[in-house]
Amino acid sequence: MTRIQLLIVLALIAIIAVISVPRAVKLSRLSKAEHYALTISNAFKQYKADTGRECTNIESLLDSQGVPGWLGPYINKKIIQNPWGGTFAVDQKNKKIGIPKGDKAPDKYEFGGSEEISFNYDSPELMQDIITGQR
Repeated sequence: MTRIQLLIVLALIAIIAVISVPRAVKLSRLSKAEHYALTISNAFKQYKADTGRECTNIESLLDSQGVPGWLGPYINKKIIQNPWGGTFAVDQKNKKIGIPKGDKAPDKYEFGGSEEISFNYDSPELMQDIITGQR
């Protein structure tokens, strides 16, 4: 292989990397954000199953704060931070875990965005699965 052929091959590899890496990073962040939000949502459900009380904030999943029946911690502390460097939040009104408005994430993934990343933590069907141990 000549040097020119080698340079052409290296240039093609560089072009493919420049095109594909940003997309891979975006997909990785989306996947991680969805996974973390679902994990926190499931932890809210487990908290309620264990304590009989509604969990009101994410920090309650990490520390018992004297709540009877608490069997946590329900999540790992690093899950609280979303892949864009912000945090997840609780939307008490809609019973959802997601990314708050004004966070470091792209607006379309925040509460109310066109591609909102959030999970409901007050689903009766899923609560029954947790209580009966079928989750």
